[in-house]
Amino acid sequence: MSSIFSFIHSLTPSEKRYFKLYAQRQVQSRNTHYLNLFEAINNQEKYDEEELQKKFRKETFIKQFGVTKNYLFTMLLKSMQEYNEENFIEWKIRNLYLQIKILASKGLDTEAAKLIKKTKELAWQYEHYHVVLDVLEIEKYLFGNFRIYEHTSEVFTALVNENILSAEISSAYQQVGNVWHYLTLLELENGSLPTDILKLRAEQCVNVNAMKQEPHTSYNSKFRYYASWSLYYNLVNNHLKNYDCCRRCILIREEQIEKQPLQNIDPLASYYNFLIACEKANEWGHFDFYLQKIKDYQAPTIEVNIRRMHNFCWCGLMYYLHFEKYDKAAEIVNEYKIFFIDKQVQFRKDFKVYIEAACGLVCLFNKQYKEALYWWNDILNKAPEQVELRSQASVRLYLMMLHCEEGSTEIMGYLAQQAKTFLKQVSMWNEAEQLFIKELTAIALIANQKNKKAAFEKLHQELDKTNLSVSVNALNKFILNWLKEQSV
Repeated sequence: MSSIFSFIHSLTPSEKRYFKLYAQRQVQSRNTHYLNLFEAINNQEKYDEEELQKKFRKETFIKQFGVTKNYLFTMLLKSMQEYNEENFIEWKIRNLYLQIKILASKGLDTEAAKLIKKTKELAWQYEHYHVVLDVLEIEKYLFGNFRIYEHTSEVFTALVNENILSAEISSAYQQVGNVWHYLTLLELENGSLPTDILKLRAEQCVNVNAMKQEPHTSYNSKFRYYASWSLYYNLVNNHLKNYDCCRRCILIREEQIEKQPLQNIDPLASYYNFLIACEKANEWGHFDFYLQKIKDYQAPTIEVNIRRMHNFCWCGLMYYLHFEKYDKAAEIVNEYKIFFIDKQVQFRKDFKVYIEAACGLVCLFNKQYKEALYWWNDILNKAPEQVELRSQASVRLYLMMLHCEEGSTEIMGYLAQQAKTFLKQVSMWNEAEQLFIKELTAIALIANQKNKKAAFEKLHQELDKTNLSVSVNALNKFILNWLKEQSV
């Protein structure tokens, strides 16, 4: 996909209007091909350069089409810089700082002092401590040259204390942020590192001064602090504490949005992480509320809308499969198909694998076997992705379930061997999976329906006692639901 196509389609309607006005100011009235090219790309559902060249074949700029596209990209970038200066609080605060520099350089000290006060108030409110530090440098320079304020030690001490505090808060945020990044990288090794090594490294990450107590002066620091502990508890499989930390992250974000109304804060990641934590901790009390929040979120850009939708599909399918609401789950399958498949929207592979594994499972529960195989086709027949290995492993078990329902007994031995091979490859060949594959292969051969139901019930009871982990088991709650259904 072309970067200029992605750029144009990421713009909000407001940003597109702004660009058109900007472009009209920048180019001569007769030279409208940049705007025409912008409109043509904006009207495409997917980038098609051949179509563009055909459309503009009579225009002189087509001979230097690459140059024209690059210039249009530059215009877009400059217009968005100008737009952000007017619409984003961080840009406004930074521009106020630049205005202070101008006033100070022109000797307008009284005006500079007034603007210093306003700028620092906004910078403190919106936690832009780097701007506070920059403004303080000018403020101390003007004070030191006897240009502003009363020349007393009390005034200077107040400036020094403000400098120390802003530097400490900024440093604390960076330190907590470093912990978060290290834990995020460590999470990528979950499944490849031995559990004891993983836990030891996680302990080392959080065993720093910045993680010993909650920061109290900065929303961003508090949020990152609990997000880091959430990652840690997830790595060491303490799901209740992970749930608590994710809940705290949501509450912090919601308060921050209220106290910093001009800040552009995207809560989607917080909602998604909390809903995943709900499943792991088996705490469902707030799930429906935040699932609806994701669905109703007004995404400002196409990129954010894609995230909104794949978060909603993942969490919604997980929720409705867990509680066996297969009609509601089928609605989400249809929404996913319309939004992503029909429009050929590209998005993260881990989300795609999980969602399409779940879509197929919904079809299986609704006795739509061909549709289930359609959703699992890529997972089963293409080279395995190095993400969402659990879902890929689970699909091998789902496939056995499907053929068991269809009565395809002759293929069960082959499917069992295929599943065993894959589960071993991804280190998920555990006792629960071994028991499931062995017993399901045998159950499929039982002709007497009463005996078959009894065998399903026995297998369900045995596996229901197992302590299944979302990290190391391909077997899951959905499969247990299926076994229970077969025994009725």
